Amino acid sequence: MDILPVTNWEPSKQLFRGNAAEQLLDDLREQIVSGKIARGAKLPTEKELAAAYGVSGATVREAIRGLAASRLVEVRHGSGAYVTAQVDELVAVSLSSMIQMERITIAQVLAVYGAINAVTAELAAKNATKADLTTMQEALDDMDRATTLEAISDGLTRFLDVLARSSGNPLLAALCRFLAGVQIGLATELSGGSFAVRRKAGMKLAKERQGLVDAIKSKDPEAARLAARLYHERAATVLAALPHAKTIHVANPALSKLLATLLHRQAV
Repeated sequence: MDILPVTNWEPSKQLFRGNAAEQLLDDLREQIVSGKIARGAKLPTEKELAAAYGVSGATVREAIRGLAASRLVEVRHGSGAYVTAQVDELVAVSLSSMIQMERITIAQVLAVYGAINAVTAELAAKNATKADLTTMQEALDDMDRATTLEAISDGLTRFLDVLARSSGNPLLAALCRFLAGVQIGLATELSGGSFAVRRKAGMKLAKERQGLVDAIKSKDPEAARLAARLYHERAATVLAALPHAKTIHVANPALSKLLATLLHRQAV
């Protein structure tokens, strides 16, 4: 990451009596998300922040820990704090926490993914470029030629990523990438880490994936939406038929534990 200087920086507001660390965190977070402190920039030093806000070094450190926990900055020991603010990480942390707090099930997560993926495909039919379509097809071809479990997951990830990006809606794309990661992780877990099982499951969806690409290529939003729904419904059926799916039921605590594990991987 290139280190960008923070020029002419100053606090955007004065701190008042109360929780100074929380106020400092809020002010720095606002400056980061608004772009006043750019992604890639190194934050002012602890001493500079303490002097600028009139607080102690301990207060600054507490605020920086909060920014790091929110994935807005990365603390490099001996070097300082750098603004990362990666959209996918922010989405993953927020959604993972919400899903676990509200006890949302895997079935509910995948149902939401199916719904927004249909909208994504519809928009992709309108906005996808030739380069997007080429990348989609290459990803599918790579999946067909895959010889390892990682190669299958990588090809599917690239396919779903370019599908999401070609929607032209950054928020929708970020949501799709997060949910796609959960579904891909679920498929890998329920396959028991077996390449043969995962490949066989993937081949059952090859026709639906190709149909989705063809619908987007035809620039037919309605056909793309229907193709996405068909793909999602078929994928749900294939997931349910995987070996380890038979040992995990909705009422089984193992299901909640599995979802928590997948969400943690997405948020890290």
